[in-house]
Amino acid sequence: MTAAAAASPRRIDRGVAFAAALLIVVAAALATRIGAAIAHRGFVTALTDLFGVSAIVWFASYALCAIARDDEDGEAWRRGDIAVLGGLIGAALLPIPAIAAAALFGGGLWLALRTRADTATRRIGLIALALSAHLFWGPIALKLLGTELLGFDAWIAATFAGGTADGNIFRQAGAQAFTVGQGCSSLTNLSLAGVLTVTLAQLFGLRFDRSLVAAALLAMLGTVVVNGIRLATIARHPDLYDYLHSGAGMMLFGWASLIVTAAIVGAAVLRHPDFAPR
Repeated sequence: MTAAAAASPRRIDRGVAFAAALLIVVAAALATRIGAAIAHRGFVTALTDLFGVSAIVWFASYALCAIARDDEDGEAWRRGDIAVLGGLIGAALLPIPAIAAAALFGGGLWLALRTRADTATRRIGLIALALSAHLFWGPIALKLLGTELLGFDAWIAATFAGGTADGNIFRQAGAQAFTVGQGCSSLTNLSLAGVLTVTLAQLFGLRFDRSLVAAALLAMLGTVVVNGIRLATIARHPDLYDYLHSGAGMMLFGWASLIVTAAIVGAAVLRHPDFAPR
């Protein structure tokens, strides 16, 4: 190595820079949720529940790091990259999680459109887009279509409980009525099934074929069933409301939904013709 080469600064990889910025944005989008979990449950209890954040989101964040770490493409920087990176960091610094979530979508879209196919940087962008479906588009969909979506959850719960539903209110025959709020909607878990599918596909470099699409849809159905069983159990056993709505029971059903999603999507990934263990 010459003295000039030794003195020159090391070139920062484009994928690494964007992965780091996107991780900061994800942290900013989750900051309020993590803070609320610690404030309401204490640090130790919040830790056991992963600070109120799904393990799939943490895994997708890890995948961003893993893909950037193993990036050997050495893709050239594009015009506008520095401005986009500045925008991502600026959004993360604002005390408004929704802006950070919107920036996550914007950063992912930029990489998906301004990066060659089959590169590590583009895979990072696709995972960011998947995460934005959970952190940005999901909440927007609940606000715009909340009545219809919550009504669907109530209908599922009433079906399992052997009762009736009216809008987002369900009850077992002759029993107390319950209202399905946004926090109880299955939409959150639907988006997580998509996040896991996209993340695993990009982590292992798999073609997103019909088998993965079918697995994602089946996993979504599984999460709807799990959430419906939880709501139906509340209707059948109102005395367990606190336990199932906000206590340890809710946590157990959350892990059950995670296991169902991981089992369905994981099986499809393992059987994919392009799969090769890392």
